[in-house]
Amino acid sequence: MFDIDWDAGGGKVRLPVLGGPLAQVAGEVEVGGGWVTYHEHRFPLAPGTDRLDQQHYELVDWRRAAVDLNYRRFFTVNELIGVRQEDPEVFRLTHATTLRLVADGLVDGVRVDHIDGLADPAAYLARLAAGVPWVVVEKILEPGERLPSWPVAGTTGYEFLAVADGVLVDPAAAGAFAERYRRRTGADPDPAELALRCKRERLEVDLATDVAGVARHLPGDRQANRAAVVELAARLPVYRTYVTEVVSDTDRAVITATAGAARPALDEPGLAALDRLVAALLLERPAPEAVRRFQQLSGPAMAKGVEDTALYRDTRLLARNEVGGDLGRFGRPVAELHQANAEREARWPGSLLATSTHDTKRGEDVRARLAVLSECPDRWWTLADRWTDRLVPQRPGRDGAPVHRASAVDPADALVLWQTMVGAWPLDRGRCLAYMEKAVREAGLHTTWTDPDPAYERAVAELVERAYADATVLAELEELVAEVAPAGRVKAAGLALLRLTSPGVPDTYQGTETEQLVLVDPDNRRPVAFAGDGTLKFRATRTALRLRRERPELFAGYRPIDAPDHLVAFTRGDDRLAVVVTRLVARPVPGQVDLPPGPWRELLSGAGHPGGPTPAAQLLATLPHALLVRV
Repeated sequence: MFDIDWDAGGGKVRLPVLGGPLAQVAGEVEVGGGWVTYHEHRFPLAPGTDRLDQQHYELVDWRRAAVDLNYRRFFTVNELIGVRQEDPEVFRLTHATTLRLVADGLVDGVRVDHIDGLADPAAYLARLAAGVPWVVVEKILEPGERLPSWPVAGTTGYEFLAVADGVLVDPAAAGAFAERYRRRTGADPDPAELALRCKRERLEVDLATDVAGVARHLPGDRQANRAAVVELAARLPVYRTYVTEVVSDTDRAVITATAGAARPALDEPGLAALDRLVAALLLERPAPEAVRRFQQLSGPAMAKGVEDTALYRDTRLLARNEVGGDLGRFGRPVAELHQANAEREARWPGSLLATSTHDTKRGEDVRARLAVLSECPDRWWTLADRWTDRLVPQRPGRDGAPVHRASAVDPADALVLWQTMVGAWPLDRGRCLAYMEKAVREAGLHTTWTDPDPAYERAVAELVERAYADATVLAELEELVAEVAPAGRVKAAGLALLRLTSPGVPDTYQGTETEQLVLVDPDNRRPVAFAGDGTLKFRATRTALRLRRERPELFAGYRPIDAPDHLVAFTRGDDRLAVVVTRLVARPVPGQVDLPPGPWRELLSGAGHPGGPTPAAQLLATLPHALLVRV
C-alpha cells in the first residue's frame, strides 16, 4: 500500500525519528513487551522477534530524512507517507468510505488536493469519476498552462485567485516599488532567477532524498544523475509533466525546451545523465520507474521552491505573493480577467472559484488592504523607509550571497513586518511574532526550520517588540491603516463579488463572508465567528448567494462591457445580470459604463437605473460596486 523503495533500504524502511545516530541514542531506545519505544514514538515488534535489528524498519537520525529516506512522503513531512493509489486494490480500500457516502447521496462531489503527487493522475481520476459525479482538483496552473483533459469539473480555483487579485493591484506602481525596494534592500530580484535558485536549494537539501530516488533508477553514475535531476526539475516551468505510455505534444515540448535550458549548467557527466533522463521521459516504453519518480518530484520542487521560499524572499508588495500567483507580474489588466472568465465559462463552468483557502499565504482581506498600497506608493514607501531607519540597524540587503549572520534584521524582512502590521492591524503581538518566525524560516536565508539561527530569530523578535513599543511608529501605523483600511474593504467586497458572479462555482472559505484579517496557516484556521454584519462585503455575499439560489439562469454566459479602466464590468444571463466592480479606488476617472437597455434594479443599494450608457459616477454614487438585474 505504501510507496516504499525496499531495495534502497536493504529490505527495511528507514524511519527518521532519532535525535542522533542510533549508536549515540541507543540508551534511549527501549525494546520489550512487544514494542520498540523511543520517547513518544512506539513501533511494534514483529511476531517472534525480540531485537531491533530483526525488524522490517530501521530507526535513523531525523536529519537523514532529507538525504536517504526510502519512502515517498508528502513534501517534506516525514510522518505522512505516500500511498500507491496507482494500485487498483489500494484505491478500492482507501476510497471505500468516500464512494459509499457519494452513493448514499450524502456527498455531492469531491475536491482532490495535491493531484500532482500521484503517479498517474489521469488514471486515478478516471477511477474516481466512475463513482463521483463532480470532482475538482487542486492543480496550480502556470502562465499559459491549460488543465489536461481529465474527467473533472475543473480546478479548486487558484488561477482565478491570481487574476482576480491581480486586477486589484495598480500596475502603474511597478516602477516605483522596484526602485524603492532596490534602494532599501540592495536587491532587484529577477523572478525567474529567484525561482530557479530557490527550487535548486530545496532540491539539493530538503528534497535530496527524492532526487536520490530518481537517480537510483537511472543507469550510469549516481552523482551525475543527481545533478541532472536537480537541473531539469529546477528549470521545469510547470509543476509537472504527465508522461505515461504516451507523451503528449505539450509534455514533449516542455521537456525538450527545459532540457535545452539545463544543458549549459551541467558538466560532461551531467550532460550524459541528462540525456539518459530525457530519453527515459520521451523514448522508453513502458515508462521506467525513474519517470514516475521524477514526475512526482517536480511538483514538490515547485511548491517548496516557489510557494514556500521565493514568495517569502521577494517582499516588494506582499499582496502579490500568493499561491498560484506570478512574481513576474505587478498587477493584471482587466482584459485578462475577462479572457479567463470567458474561457472558464466555455470549457470549465463547474470549476471552483477561490479567493481564500487553507493554504493561502494571507487571507483575502489582508491582501486587499495591501493592494491599496500600490495606489499610494510614495505614501507607503516614505513610512516604510522611516520605520526601517528608526528601528533597524543597517546591514547588507539580500543579494543571493551566503547567509550573513548578524544581529541586525534584513531590510527585506523588516518590510515583511511593516506590511504584516498594516495588512492585519489590529494584530495581536503574539500572532505577529509567530508569523514573523515562520516567514523568516520559510525564506531560508538567515534561518531555517531544520537549522534555526537563534541570534537572527532573536533579532527579528526584538524588532517586533521595538515596533509595538514605539509610540511614534504605532501612531503613524494607525494613521495609515485609517487611510487604507476603508479602501481595502472596498477591494475585498469587490473581490467577493467577482468570486460570486464570475463563471464557475464560488468557494467561500470559512468566515470570509465578513472581514477576516488572517495570515498563513495555522492563523487562517482559527475558530471564526459566522455571524453576519453590516459591511458591504457581507451584503454583497448574502445578496449574490440568494440571487444564485433564486435565479440560477442568470449565471450562464459571459460578456464584458465597456467601462473605465478602474472598473470591472460584465453581463451574464443574456444581458439580464450586470456586475460592476471598483478595482482601483484611489483615483477614479470619468467615464461611462455601457449597460444594456434596462430598466435595471441595483440589488445592493435598491436603486433603479434606466440602462444604456451610464456615467460611472452616477451608477456608483451610493456604493462602489453594483449588482444589477434587468427588470
